[in-house]
Amino acid sequence: MPDKSPVTLHDVVSEAPLGLAPLVQGNPDAVITGAHTSDIHNPAGWLEPNTVLLTTGLRFVNAERDELLAVRLVEDLRKARVAALFFGVGVYFDQVPAMLVAACKQASFPLYTVAHDVPFHRIENFINQSQASPDAYLQKRALWLSNDLLQSISAENPVHALIVRLATACRGTAVLYEDSGRIVESSGDGPTHLIWKELRNGNNMSEIVVIGQWGVMARPLVLRGDGFIVAVASRNHRVLKDLGDLLLETTQRLLAAVNGIAQFSDSRQRHENTQLLTLLQDGVPVAREFRHWERMRAFRFTPYEPLRAVVAANLAQQPMDLSFSEQLLRRAEASGLGLLLAENGRTPESPPGFHAVVSNSSALDAWLELTDRSVFVGLSEPYSDLARTPEAFREAEAAAGIARRQIQAAIRTGSGVYKGIVRLDDVDPATWLLARRRSPQDKDKLNLFVEALHGDNELEQTVICYLVNDLDVAKVAGVLFVHPNTVRYRLKKVETLVGGSLSSPRIIANLYLAFHDDVVALSQTWNESGKP
Repeated sequence: MPDKSPVTLHDVVSEAPLGLAPLVQGNPDAVITGAHTSDIHNPAGWLEPNTVLLTTGLRFVNAERDELLAVRLVEDLRKARVAALFFGVGVYFDQVPAMLVAACKQASFPLYTVAHDVPFHRIENFINQSQASPDAYLQKRALWLSNDLLQSISAENPVHALIVRLATACRGTAVLYEDSGRIVESSGDGPTHLIWKELRNGNNMSEIVVIGQWGVMARPLVLRGDGFIVAVASRNHRVLKDLGDLLLETTQRLLAAVNGIAQFSDSRQRHENTQLLTLLQDGVPVAREFRHWERMRAFRFTPYEPLRAVVAANLAQQPMDLSFSEQLLRRAEASGLGLLLAENGRTPESPPGFHAVVSNSSALDAWLELTDRSVFVGLSEPYSDLARTPEAFREAEAAAGIARRQIQAAIRTGSGVYKGIVRLDDVDPATWLLARRRSPQDKDKLNLFVEALHGDNELEQTVICYLVNDLDVAKVAGVLFVHPNTVRYRLKKVETLVGGSLSSPRIIANLYLAFHDDVVALSQTWNESGKP
Protein backbone atom coordinates (compact mmCIF):
# COMPACT_ATOMS: atom_id res chain seq x y z
CA MET A 1 0.00 0.00 0.00
CA PRO A 2 1.30 3.54 -0.72
CA ASP A 3 2.13 5.84 2.25
CA LYS A 4 -0.63 8.15 3.46
CA SER A 5 1.10 11.37 2.47
CA PRO A 6 -0.47 14.86 2.70
CA VAL A 7 -1.78 16.42 -0.47
CA THR A 8 0.64 18.83 -2.15
CA LEU A 9 0.18 21.66 -4.63
CA HIS A 10 1.69 19.39 -7.29
CA ASP A 11 -0.92 16.71 -6.57
CA VAL A 12 -3.72 19.22 -7.12
CA VAL A 13 -2.50 21.04 -10.21
CA SER A 14 -1.42 17.78 -11.90
CA GLU A 15 -5.00 16.47 -11.94
CA ALA A 16 -6.22 17.05 -15.50
CA PRO A 17 -9.96 16.95 -14.56
CA LEU A 18 -9.46 19.99 -12.31
CA GLY A 19 -8.53 22.15 -15.31
CA LEU A 20 -5.73 24.10 -13.61
CA ALA A 21 -3.07 25.98 -15.60
CA PRO A 22 -0.17 27.95 -14.06
CA LEU A 23 0.39 31.66 -14.51
CA VAL A 24 2.80 31.91 -11.57
CA GLN A 25 4.26 28.57 -10.50
CA GLY A 26 4.20 27.63 -6.83
CA ASN A 27 6.29 25.24 -4.78
CA PRO A 28 5.08 21.80 -5.92
CA ASP A 29 5.82 20.31 -2.49
CA ALA A 30 3.73 22.86 -0.62
CA VAL A 31 1.17 21.05 1.57
CA ILE A 32 -2.51 21.85 0.88
CA THR A 33 -4.90 21.42 3.79
CA GLY A 34 -8.10 22.84 2.33
CA ALA A 35 -9.87 24.89 -0.33
CA HIS A 36 -12.39 27.72 -0.04
CA THR A 37 -14.36 29.82 -2.50
CA SER A 38 -14.73 33.52 -1.77
CA ASP A 39 -15.27 36.76 -3.68
CA ILE A 40 -15.42 39.11 -0.66
CA HIS A 41 -12.99 42.01 -0.57
CA ASN A 42 -10.95 40.82 2.40
CA PRO A 43 -10.93 37.01 2.28
CA ALA A 44 -7.52 36.45 3.91
CA GLY A 45 -8.90 36.86 7.43
CA TRP A 46 -11.28 33.99 6.89
CA LEU A 47 -8.77 31.50 5.51
CA GLU A 48 -6.58 29.00 7.33
CA PRO A 49 -2.87 28.59 6.49
CA ASN A 50 -1.96 26.19 3.67
CA THR A 51 -5.34 26.48 1.99
CA VAL A 52 -6.11 27.70 -1.52
CA LEU A 53 -8.50 30.49 -2.41
CA LEU A 54 -10.85 30.05 -5.38
CA THR A 55 -12.28 33.22 -6.89
CA THR A 56 -14.10 34.36 -10.02
CA GLY A 57 -12.66 37.90 -9.65
CA LEU A 58 -15.86 39.73 -8.67
CA ARG A 59 -13.82 42.21 -6.58
CA PHE A 60 -12.04 43.35 -9.77
CA VAL A 61 -15.20 44.19 -11.73
CA ASN A 62 -15.21 47.94 -12.53
CA ALA A 63 -12.13 48.37 -10.35
CA GLU A 64 -9.62 49.21 -13.05
CA ARG A 65 -8.73 52.55 -11.40
CA ASP A 66 -7.80 50.93 -8.08
CA GLU A 67 -4.25 49.99 -9.03
CA LEU A 68 -3.39 48.72 -5.54
CA LEU A 69 -6.40 46.39 -5.18
CA ALA A 70 -4.52 43.39 -6.51
CA VAL A 71 -1.35 44.24 -4.58
CA ARG A 72 -3.31 44.42 -1.29
CA LEU A 73 -5.07 41.13 -1.99
CA VAL A 74 -1.87 39.26 -2.71
CA GLU A 75 -0.10 40.78 0.30
CA ASP A 76 -2.99 39.75 2.57
CA LEU A 77 -2.99 36.19 1.19
CA ARG A 78 0.77 35.94 1.60
CA LYS A 79 0.60 37.09 5.22
CA ALA A 80 -2.20 34.59 5.93
CA ARG A 81 0.08 31.87 4.50
CA VAL A 82 -2.49 30.94 1.86
CA ALA A 83 -0.89 28.37 -0.43
CA ALA A 84 -2.21 29.58 -3.81
CA LEU A 85 -4.86 31.55 -5.66
CA PHE A 86 -7.08 29.72 -8.19
CA PHE A 87 -8.88 32.12 -10.57
CA GLY A 88 -11.94 30.89 -12.48
CA VAL A 89 -12.06 32.36 -15.98
CA GLY A 90 -15.18 32.65 -18.13
CA VAL A 91 -17.46 34.14 -15.45
CA TYR A 92 -16.53 37.82 -15.07
CA PHE A 93 -13.24 37.72 -16.96
CA ASP A 94 -12.11 35.72 -19.98
CA GLN A 95 -8.58 35.96 -18.60
CA VAL A 96 -7.03 36.90 -15.30
CA PRO A 97 -6.84 40.71 -14.88
CA ALA A 98 -3.38 41.98 -15.78
CA MET A 99 -3.02 43.83 -12.45
CA LEU A 100 -3.52 40.57 -10.52
CA VAL A 101 -1.03 38.67 -12.68
CA ALA A 102 1.53 41.46 -12.19
CA ALA A 103 1.00 41.51 -8.40
CA CYS A 104 1.41 37.73 -8.11
CA LYS A 105 4.56 37.79 -10.21
CA GLN A 106 5.97 40.66 -8.14
CA ALA A 107 5.35 38.74 -4.90
CA SER A 108 6.11 35.27 -6.40
CA PHE A 109 2.68 34.22 -5.19
CA PRO A 110 1.24 31.07 -6.86
CA LEU A 111 -1.54 31.87 -9.34
CA TYR A 112 -3.43 29.32 -11.46
CA THR A 113 -6.41 29.59 -13.80
CA VAL A 114 -9.40 27.27 -13.54
CA ALA A 115 -10.96 26.25 -16.85
CA HIS A 116 -14.36 27.80 -17.46
CA ASP A 117 -16.11 24.40 -17.57
CA VAL A 118 -14.75 23.20 -14.19
CA PRO A 119 -17.03 23.97 -11.21
CA PHE A 120 -15.24 25.11 -8.06
CA HIS A 121 -16.89 22.40 -5.97
CA ARG A 122 -14.95 19.78 -7.91
CA ILE A 123 -11.66 21.31 -6.74
CA GLU A 124 -12.95 21.85 -3.20
CA ASN A 125 -14.17 18.26 -2.92
CA PHE A 126 -10.96 16.87 -4.31
CA ILE A 127 -8.75 18.77 -1.85
CA ASN A 128 -10.98 18.53 1.20
CA GLN A 129 -11.85 14.86 0.79
CA SER A 130 -8.26 13.97 0.01
CA GLN A 131 -7.12 15.80 3.13
CA ALA A 132 -9.72 14.01 5.27
CA SER A 133 -8.85 10.59 3.84
CA PRO A 134 -5.55 10.07 2.03
CA ASP A 135 -6.75 6.63 0.96
CA ALA A 136 -9.81 8.16 -0.70
CA TYR A 137 -7.54 10.69 -2.40
CA LEU A 138 -5.30 7.99 -3.80
CA GLN A 139 -8.25 5.91 -4.94
CA LYS A 140 -9.87 8.85 -6.66
CA ARG A 141 -6.60 9.88 -8.26
CA ALA A 142 -6.02 6.31 -9.44
CA LEU A 143 -9.49 6.24 -10.97
CA TRP A 144 -8.95 9.54 -12.76
CA LEU A 145 -5.58 8.43 -14.06
CA SER A 146 -6.98 5.12 -15.31
CA ASN A 147 -9.87 6.88 -17.03
CA ASP A 148 -7.50 9.40 -18.58
CA LEU A 149 -5.26 6.64 -19.98
CA LEU A 150 -8.35 4.78 -21.18
CA GLN A 151 -9.25 7.72 -23.44
CA SER A 152 -6.25 6.88 -25.63
CA ILE A 153 -7.92 3.73 -27.00
CA SER A 154 -10.31 5.81 -29.10
CA ALA A 155 -7.46 7.77 -30.73
CA GLU A 156 -6.41 7.20 -34.34
CA ASN A 157 -3.02 5.98 -33.10
CA PRO A 158 -3.89 4.52 -29.68
CA VAL A 159 -0.36 3.41 -28.74
CA HIS A 160 1.08 6.86 -29.38
CA ALA A 161 -1.81 8.53 -27.53
CA LEU A 162 -1.38 6.18 -24.57
CA ILE A 163 2.34 6.88 -24.22
CA VAL A 164 1.73 10.66 -24.44
CA ARG A 165 -0.94 10.46 -21.71
CA LEU A 166 1.31 8.23 -19.61
CA ALA A 167 4.11 10.80 -19.79
CA THR A 168 1.68 13.54 -18.79
CA ALA A 169 0.36 11.50 -15.86
CA CYS A 170 3.83 10.94 -14.41
CA ARG A 171 4.89 14.51 -15.24
CA GLY A 172 7.94 13.21 -17.05
CA THR A 173 8.72 10.72 -19.78
CA ALA A 174 7.15 7.50 -21.02
CA VAL A 175 8.69 5.17 -23.57
CA LEU A 176 7.80 1.84 -25.19
CA TYR A 177 10.81 -0.24 -26.30
CA GLU A 178 11.06 -3.35 -28.42
CA ASP A 179 13.23 -6.16 -27.04
CA SER A 180 15.94 -4.97 -29.44
CA GLY A 181 15.96 -1.52 -27.82
CA ARG A 182 14.24 0.24 -30.71
CA ILE A 183 11.88 2.92 -29.43
CA VAL A 184 8.34 2.25 -30.64
CA GLU A 185 6.83 5.37 -29.05
CA SER A 186 8.08 7.93 -26.57
CA SER A 187 7.00 11.23 -25.04
CA GLY A 188 8.89 13.65 -22.84
CA ASP A 189 12.54 14.71 -22.58
CA GLY A 190 13.81 11.99 -20.26
CA PRO A 191 17.05 10.05 -20.88
CA THR A 192 15.58 7.29 -23.04
CA HIS A 193 18.98 5.93 -24.11
CA LEU A 194 20.26 5.76 -20.53
CA ILE A 195 17.04 4.06 -19.47
CA TRP A 196 17.52 1.42 -22.15
CA LYS A 197 21.13 0.96 -21.11
CA GLU A 198 19.97 0.13 -17.57
CA LEU A 199 17.33 -2.24 -18.92
CA ARG A 200 19.82 -3.92 -21.26
CA ASN A 201 22.17 -4.49 -18.32
CA GLY A 202 19.43 -6.52 -16.68
CA ASN A 203 18.64 -4.08 -13.89
CA ASN A 204 15.30 -4.75 -12.21
CA MET A 205 13.15 -1.66 -12.55
CA SER A 206 10.07 -2.92 -10.74
CA GLU A 207 11.29 -0.55 -8.01
CA ILE A 208 12.46 3.00 -8.63
CA VAL A 209 15.92 3.22 -10.18
CA VAL A 210 17.67 6.60 -10.06
CA ILE A 211 19.36 7.87 -13.24
CA GLY A 212 20.71 11.35 -12.52
CA GLN A 213 17.74 13.46 -11.43
CA TRP A 214 15.28 10.97 -12.85
CA GLY A 215 13.48 8.15 -11.11
CA VAL A 216 12.60 5.28 -13.45
CA MET A 217 10.25 2.29 -13.31
CA ALA A 218 9.61 -0.28 -16.06
CA ARG A 219 7.59 -3.40 -16.86
CA PRO A 220 7.97 -6.09 -19.57
CA LEU A 221 5.05 -7.28 -21.70
CA VAL A 222 4.39 -9.55 -24.67
CA LEU A 223 2.18 -8.61 -27.65
CA ARG A 224 1.58 -10.98 -30.59
CA GLY A 225 4.49 -13.09 -29.43
CA ASP A 226 6.95 -10.15 -29.43
CA GLY A 227 8.54 -8.71 -26.30
CA PHE A 228 8.29 -5.06 -25.28
CA ILE A 229 9.19 -2.95 -22.25
CA VAL A 230 7.22 0.09 -21.09
CA ALA A 231 9.05 2.56 -18.84
CA VAL A 232 8.18 5.80 -17.05
CA ALA A 233 10.61 8.40 -15.73
CA SER A 234 9.98 11.46 -13.57
CA ARG A 235 12.05 13.98 -11.65
CA ASN A 236 9.36 13.85 -8.95
CA HIS A 237 10.17 10.50 -7.36
CA ARG A 238 7.12 10.70 -5.15
CA VAL A 239 4.84 10.48 -8.19
CA LEU A 240 6.45 7.17 -9.10
CA LYS A 241 6.34 5.97 -5.50
CA ASP A 242 2.62 6.70 -5.22
CA LEU A 243 1.45 5.90 -8.73
CA GLY A 244 4.22 4.16 -10.68
CA ASP A 245 2.83 0.66 -10.21
CA LEU A 246 -0.68 1.83 -11.05
CA LEU A 247 0.45 3.64 -14.21
CA LEU A 248 2.52 0.73 -15.49
CA GLU A 249 -0.08 -1.93 -14.70
CA THR A 250 -2.84 0.13 -16.32
CA THR A 251 -0.66 0.74 -19.37
CA GLN A 252 0.13 -2.97 -19.64
CA ARG A 253 -3.59 -3.80 -19.63
CA LEU A 254 -4.44 -1.06 -22.11
CA LEU A 255 -1.68 -2.11 -24.51
CA ALA A 256 -3.03 -5.66 -24.32
CA ALA A 257 -6.51 -4.29 -25.02
CA VAL A 258 -5.23 -2.24 -27.97
CA ASN A 259 -3.52 -5.36 -29.26
CA GLY A 260 -6.74 -7.36 -28.91
CA ILE A 261 -8.72 -4.66 -30.71
CA ALA A 262 -6.11 -4.59 -33.48
CA GLN A 263 -6.27 -8.37 -33.85
CA PHE A 264 -10.07 -8.23 -34.03
CA SER A 265 -9.85 -5.41 -36.57
CA ASP A 266 -7.28 -7.39 -38.59
CA SER A 267 -9.54 -10.44 -38.52
CA ARG A 268 -12.51 -8.44 -39.81
CA GLN A 269 -10.38 -6.71 -42.44
CA ARG A 270 -8.97 -10.01 -43.69
CA HIS A 271 -12.43 -11.49 -43.91
CA GLU A 272 -13.51 -8.50 -45.99
CA ASN A 273 -10.29 -8.85 -48.00
CA THR A 274 -10.97 -12.49 -48.87
CA GLN A 275 -14.65 -11.89 -49.55
CA LEU A 276 -13.94 -9.00 -51.90
CA LEU A 277 -11.23 -10.93 -53.76
CA THR A 278 -13.61 -13.86 -54.24
CA LEU A 279 -16.26 -11.54 -55.68
CA LEU A 280 -13.76 -10.12 -58.17
CA GLN A 281 -12.57 -13.59 -59.19
CA ASP A 282 -16.15 -14.74 -59.73
CA GLY A 283 -16.81 -11.76 -61.98
CA VAL A 284 -18.15 -8.26 -61.35
CA PRO A 285 -20.87 -6.83 -63.62
CA VAL A 286 -19.81 -3.62 -65.31
CA ALA A 287 -22.75 -1.81 -63.69
CA ARG A 288 -21.38 -2.60 -60.22
CA GLU A 289 -17.73 -1.78 -60.81
CA PHE A 290 -17.89 1.60 -59.08
CA ARG A 291 -19.42 0.04 -55.97
CA HIS A 292 -16.57 -2.47 -55.73
CA TRP A 293 -13.95 0.19 -56.36
CA GLU A 294 -15.31 2.09 -53.36
CA ARG A 295 -14.97 -1.01 -51.19
CA MET A 296 -11.40 -1.43 -52.42
CA ARG A 297 -10.41 2.03 -51.15
CA ALA A 298 -10.08 0.52 -47.67
CA PHE A 299 -7.27 -1.64 -49.06
CA ARG A 300 -5.35 1.32 -50.54
CA PHE A 301 -6.63 1.03 -54.13
CA THR A 302 -7.35 4.13 -56.21
CA PRO A 303 -10.43 3.65 -58.40
CA TYR A 304 -9.64 2.93 -62.06
CA GLU A 305 -5.88 2.88 -61.50
CA PRO A 306 -4.17 -0.17 -63.14
CA LEU A 307 -4.20 -3.53 -61.33
CA ARG A 308 -2.56 -6.91 -61.78
CA ALA A 309 -3.82 -10.36 -60.84
CA VAL A 310 -1.22 -12.50 -59.07
CA VAL A 311 -0.98 -16.28 -58.70
CA ALA A 312 1.80 -17.83 -56.59
CA ALA A 313 2.65 -21.36 -55.48
CA ASN A 314 5.70 -23.39 -54.51
CA LEU A 315 7.35 -26.36 -56.16
CA ALA A 316 7.22 -28.45 -52.98
CA GLN A 317 3.41 -28.24 -52.89
CA GLN A 318 3.57 -27.24 -49.22
CA PRO A 319 1.23 -24.70 -47.57
CA MET A 320 2.68 -21.26 -47.00
CA ASP A 321 4.05 -20.37 -43.61
CA LEU A 322 1.58 -18.11 -41.76
CA SER A 323 4.34 -15.59 -41.09
CA PHE A 324 4.92 -15.29 -44.85
CA SER A 325 1.39 -14.13 -45.64
CA GLU A 326 1.54 -11.84 -42.60
CA GLN A 327 4.74 -10.32 -43.95
CA LEU A 328 3.16 -9.77 -47.38
CA LEU A 329 0.18 -8.01 -45.84
CA ARG A 330 2.26 -5.85 -43.52
CA ARG A 331 4.69 -4.77 -46.23
CA ALA A 332 1.82 -3.79 -48.52
CA GLU A 333 0.26 -1.75 -45.72
CA ALA A 334 3.55 -0.05 -44.87
CA SER A 335 4.35 0.82 -48.50
CA GLY A 336 0.82 1.89 -49.46
CA LEU A 337 0.45 -0.93 -51.99
CA GLY A 338 -3.14 -1.84 -52.80
CA LEU A 339 -3.56 -5.54 -51.98
CA LEU A 340 -6.30 -8.16 -51.78
CA LEU A 341 -4.78 -11.53 -50.88
CA ALA A 342 -6.10 -14.99 -50.08
CA GLU A 343 -4.19 -18.20 -49.48
CA ASN A 344 -4.95 -21.27 -51.60
CA GLY A 345 -5.59 -24.84 -50.56
CA ARG A 346 -3.83 -27.97 -51.74
CA THR A 347 -5.56 -29.14 -54.94
CA PRO A 348 -4.22 -30.00 -58.40
CA GLU A 349 -6.03 -26.99 -59.85
CA SER A 350 -5.00 -24.64 -57.03
CA PRO A 351 -1.74 -25.69 -55.37
CA PRO A 352 -0.65 -24.21 -52.04
CA GLY A 353 0.20 -20.53 -52.41
CA PHE A 354 -1.88 -17.42 -52.81
CA HIS A 355 -4.03 -15.47 -55.23
CA ALA A 356 -4.00 -11.68 -55.09
CA VAL A 357 -4.99 -8.46 -56.80
CA VAL A 358 -2.37 -5.72 -56.46
CA SER A 359 -2.12 -2.15 -57.62
CA ASN A 360 0.38 -1.76 -60.44
CA SER A 361 2.36 0.89 -58.57
CA SER A 362 6.01 1.66 -57.90
CA ALA A 363 5.77 -0.29 -54.61
CA LEU A 364 5.03 -3.57 -56.43
CA ASP A 365 8.63 -4.53 -57.27
CA ALA A 366 9.81 -4.24 -53.66
CA TRP A 367 6.78 -6.23 -52.49
CA LEU A 368 7.54 -9.03 -54.97
CA GLU A 369 11.08 -9.26 -53.61
CA LEU A 370 9.59 -10.67 -50.39
CA THR A 371 8.87 -13.92 -52.25
CA ASP A 372 12.67 -14.51 -52.37
CA ARG A 373 12.31 -17.65 -54.55
CA SER A 374 10.17 -19.32 -51.89
CA VAL A 375 7.32 -19.38 -54.42
CA PHE A 376 6.99 -18.93 -58.17
CA VAL A 377 4.80 -15.98 -59.13
CA GLY A 378 2.78 -15.13 -62.21
CA LEU A 379 1.32 -11.69 -62.89
CA SER A 380 -1.29 -10.74 -65.44
CA GLU A 381 -0.97 -7.79 -67.75
CA PRO A 382 -2.15 -4.49 -66.17
CA TYR A 383 -5.89 -3.82 -66.37
CA SER A 384 -8.33 -1.34 -64.87
CA ASP A 385 -11.77 -2.81 -65.64
CA LEU A 386 -12.81 -4.93 -62.66
CA ALA A 387 -15.00 -7.02 -64.95
CA ARG A 388 -11.75 -8.31 -66.51
CA THR A 389 -10.53 -9.84 -63.22
CA PRO A 390 -11.47 -13.48 -64.04
CA GLU A 391 -9.60 -13.22 -67.35
CA ALA A 392 -6.67 -11.55 -65.58
CA PHE A 393 -6.41 -14.50 -63.21
CA ARG A 394 -6.29 -16.89 -66.15
CA GLU A 395 -3.40 -14.80 -67.47
CA ALA A 396 -1.70 -14.90 -64.06
CA GLU A 397 -2.10 -18.68 -63.86
CA ALA A 398 -0.49 -19.01 -67.29
CA ALA A 399 2.37 -16.75 -66.17
CA ALA A 400 2.77 -18.79 -62.96
CA GLY A 401 2.99 -21.94 -65.08
CA ILE A 402 5.76 -20.33 -67.13
CA ALA A 403 7.60 -19.37 -63.94
CA ARG A 404 7.31 -22.92 -62.58
CA ARG A 405 8.67 -24.51 -65.76
CA GLN A 406 11.51 -22.02 -65.95
CA ILE A 407 12.47 -22.74 -62.33
CA GLN A 408 12.41 -26.47 -63.05
CA ALA A 409 14.60 -25.90 -66.13
CA ALA A 410 16.99 -23.75 -64.07
CA ILE A 411 17.30 -26.60 -61.58
CA ARG A 412 17.99 -29.09 -64.38
CA THR A 413 20.68 -26.90 -65.92
CA GLY A 414 22.12 -26.00 -62.51
CA SER A 415 21.87 -22.25 -63.19
CA GLY A 416 20.05 -21.33 -59.98
CA VAL A 417 19.61 -17.75 -61.19
CA TYR A 418 15.94 -17.53 -62.13
CA LYS A 419 13.87 -15.50 -59.65
CA GLY A 420 10.59 -17.24 -60.36
CA ILE A 421 8.58 -14.09 -61.21
CA VAL A 422 6.92 -13.74 -64.63
CA ARG A 423 4.84 -10.80 -65.85
CA LEU A 424 2.73 -11.84 -68.80
CA ASP A 425 3.42 -8.60 -70.66
CA ASP A 426 7.14 -9.54 -70.71
CA VAL A 427 6.50 -12.96 -72.27
CA ASP A 428 7.26 -13.58 -75.97
CA PRO A 429 4.70 -15.29 -78.28
CA ALA A 430 6.37 -18.71 -78.18
CA THR A 431 6.42 -18.74 -74.40
CA TRP A 432 2.82 -17.57 -74.34
CA LEU A 433 1.66 -20.31 -76.70
CA LEU A 434 3.48 -22.97 -74.68
CA ALA A 435 1.85 -21.66 -71.52
CA ARG A 436 -1.56 -22.37 -73.02
CA ARG A 437 -0.94 -26.11 -73.36
CA ARG A 438 -4.01 -27.52 -71.68
CA SER A 439 -3.97 -31.29 -72.10
CA PRO A 440 -1.37 -34.08 -71.72
CA GLN A 441 -1.70 -34.58 -75.48
CA ASP A 442 -0.37 -31.05 -76.07
CA LYS A 443 2.73 -31.80 -74.05
CA ASP A 444 3.16 -35.29 -75.53
CA LYS A 445 3.12 -33.90 -79.06
CA LEU A 446 6.30 -31.88 -78.45
CA ASN A 447 7.94 -34.63 -76.37
CA LEU A 448 7.39 -37.17 -79.15
CA PHE A 449 9.20 -34.94 -81.64
CA VAL A 450 12.43 -35.07 -79.60
CA GLU A 451 11.89 -38.45 -77.94
CA ALA A 452 14.82 -39.97 -79.83
CA LEU A 453 17.17 -37.33 -78.39
CA HIS A 454 16.22 -37.90 -74.76
CA GLY A 455 18.41 -40.99 -74.55
CA ASP A 456 21.56 -39.09 -75.53
CA ASN A 457 22.51 -36.26 -73.13
CA GLU A 458 25.39 -35.19 -75.36
CA LEU A 459 23.14 -34.63 -78.38
CA GLU A 460 20.50 -32.91 -76.23
CA GLN A 461 23.07 -30.53 -74.76
CA THR A 462 24.48 -29.75 -78.20
CA VAL A 463 21.06 -28.92 -79.65
CA ILE A 464 20.18 -26.66 -76.72
CA CYS A 465 23.52 -24.81 -77.01
CA TYR A 466 22.95 -24.53 -80.77
CA LEU A 467 19.57 -22.88 -80.20
CA VAL A 468 20.90 -20.58 -77.48
CA ASN A 469 23.82 -19.44 -79.66
CA ASP A 470 21.70 -18.44 -82.66
CA LEU A 471 22.61 -21.59 -84.67
CA ASP A 472 26.32 -20.60 -84.71
CA VAL A 473 28.49 -23.77 -84.84
CA ALA A 474 31.69 -21.93 -83.87
CA LYS A 475 30.11 -20.44 -80.74
CA VAL A 476 28.71 -23.83 -79.72
CA ALA A 477 32.15 -25.41 -80.13
CA GLY A 478 33.69 -22.72 -77.94
CA VAL A 479 31.12 -23.19 -75.22
CA LEU A 480 31.37 -26.99 -75.23
CA PHE A 481 35.18 -26.97 -75.64
CA VAL A 482 35.06 -29.25 -78.70
CA HIS A 483 36.10 -28.91 -82.35
CA PRO A 484 33.52 -27.35 -84.70
CA ASN A 485 33.54 -30.58 -86.76
CA THR A 486 32.46 -32.44 -83.61
CA VAL A 487 29.50 -30.09 -83.32
CA ARG A 488 28.61 -30.62 -87.00
CA TYR A 489 28.83 -34.39 -86.57
CA ARG A 490 26.47 -34.28 -83.62
CA LEU A 491 24.03 -32.02 -85.44
CA LYS A 492 23.98 -34.45 -88.40
CA LYS A 493 22.97 -37.19 -85.99
CA VAL A 494 20.23 -34.92 -84.63
CA GLU A 495 18.91 -34.36 -88.17
CA THR A 496 18.71 -38.10 -88.70
CA LEU A 497 16.84 -38.64 -85.42
CA VAL A 498 14.31 -35.86 -85.94
CA GLY A 499 13.84 -36.55 -89.62
CA GLY A 500 14.73 -33.19 -91.14
CA SER A 501 17.46 -30.64 -91.83
CA LEU A 502 18.47 -28.09 -89.19
CA SER A 503 18.38 -25.48 -91.94
CA SER A 504 14.60 -25.96 -92.11
CA PRO A 505 12.62 -23.30 -90.17
CA ARG A 506 10.01 -25.96 -89.37
CA ILE A 507 12.57 -28.26 -87.71
CA ILE A 508 14.20 -25.39 -85.81
CA ALA A 509 10.80 -24.13 -84.64
CA ASN A 510 9.83 -27.57 -83.38
CA LEU A 511 13.14 -28.03 -81.58
CA TYR A 512 12.90 -24.59 -80.02
CA LEU A 513 9.38 -25.29 -78.74
CA ALA A 514 10.37 -28.73 -77.43
CA PHE A 515 13.45 -27.43 -75.58
CA HIS A 516 12.06 -23.97 -74.85
CA ASP A 517 12.36 -24.02 -71.05
CA ASP A 518 15.93 -25.35 -71.15
CA VAL A 519 16.91 -22.78 -73.76
CA VAL A 520 15.52 -19.93 -71.62
CA ALA A 521 17.22 -21.25 -68.47
CA LEU A 522 20.59 -21.63 -70.18
CA SER A 523 20.31 -18.19 -71.76
CA GLN A 524 19.56 -16.74 -68.34
CA THR A 525 22.61 -18.48 -66.88
CA TRP A 526 24.92 -17.14 -69.53
CA ASN A 527 23.50 -13.64 -69.29
CA GLU A 528 24.14 -13.66 -65.53
CA SER A 529 27.68 -15.00 -65.94
CA GLY A 530 28.53 -12.65 -68.82
CA LYS A 531 29.12 -15.38 -71.39
CA PRO A 532 28.56 -14.38 -75.04
